[in-house]
Amino acid sequence: MPTIARALTLLVLAAFAASPLQAQKKARRDPTKIPQEELAEYGDANMYEVIPRARPDFLHPLNLSPGDRMVTGVQGVLIYVESQQLGDETALRYYRASDIKEVRYYKPTDAASPHLSGGAYVIQLIRKDLSTKP
Repeated sequence: MPTIARALTLLVLAAFAASPLQAQKKARRDPTKIPQEELAEYGDANMYEVIPRARPDFLHPLNLSPGDRMVTGVQGVLIYVESQQLGDETALRYYRASDIKEVRYYKPTDAASPHLSGGAYVIQLIRKDLSTKP
């Protein structure tokens, strides 16, 4: 009987020791960015399809009702391409994952946001340098 207990203990210890190795294999995804390497997984899919799959919270950060928006002053989600404001998330339909270098996400209180007046969550698309495409 002690041999079975010892074997079971060793098995549990081996599994416990291996678990950090499994965690290291998975790259942690930045909750505020989608890098080019990750975007490559989606090929030519449009960003309106990609973002909800890659980072669902980008498009629906708080699921605010219109009344909540009035009380909090949060305008919702605005889309920027570099420093150009395009409007709401429907603008994402016109951009392909294969043309985007990086997607950045900003909360209303983030000073680095391209939306300087605050009050909005921002999804910013940074395009690849299209002049170098064959």
